[in-house]
Amino acid sequence: MEVAATYLPIFRIHELKYFKKNLEALKPKKAAICVDYYFADEQKPLLHDVWPKTEYILGNWRNRSSCLLRLVKYILENGGDGLIVDSDYVLSDTFPAIDKKLDLPLYHVSDHLWRHPRVRGPEVINDIEVYYWRIKKTLGRTMHLFAGPKQAIRLRGVKLSAKHLDHLIQLIDDMDPRMSGVLADEIPLGILYDKSGIREVPFVVATSHYRHKSHPKPQDNLLNKKIYSHTLYYLYKKCGYRLPALRYGISSIFYGFVP
Repeated sequence: MEVAATYLPIFRIHELKYFKKNLEALKPKKAAICVDYYFADEQKPLLHDVWPKTEYILGNWRNRSSCLLRLVKYILENGGDGLIVDSDYVLSDTFPAIDKKLDLPLYHVSDHLWRHPRVRGPEVINDIEVYYWRIKKTLGRTMHLFAGPKQAIRLRGVKLSAKHLDHLIQLIDDMDPRMSGVLADEIPLGILYDKSGIREVPFVVATSHYRHKSHPKPQDNLLNKKIYSHTLYYLYKKCGYRLPALRYGISSIFYGFVP
């Protein structure tokens, strides 16, 4: 494997201990770490190399999507062979063997099997149970474009649209951080897949979750729904998805009138 990567806000820098476990199991040629909420050189002592040839991508975007999409771009520009794993997940001991058996250009890794109408499978590939998540359902109630379970993303030569990837990065970077901060990163990733002609994403179960408590629960749930609806309206409209944009545009107006 050429690149193993993760992304995290700097206040969760302690989670690099989980990433180090993944690196020791994967033994990649280099590591990439995207650190958010980084805005001053005084923060540098918090960073430490966990692997030879570690490259840091630093910024103050204040959302997960900007970090994830930048790492996708980094891997595509560095040979297209890599894995992005969420900072609070550790790959199972069986994952290296699974990865050797799966000759797929793209697949995801989950910590449990999703039971959902948009999941099909399993298919058995070289003794590995592989499930498939359908990315797009524009007439659905939620998750109109959604990447599915993605605690880790394995890229191995998959063709993704560079034009749409750059557009999504710029679009999210230009958002008010109060909007981009509530956006689930599975949504822009799902849009990227759809724009790249990918209809389903294979996934396997091979991670464990080490939960954190860094995000306080919203105190005003109605306000959070208002911001979330407006964010999805804006994102879907800018990306050309009219029906999902209409659905969340109406929701945004409705939440604005509820006392």
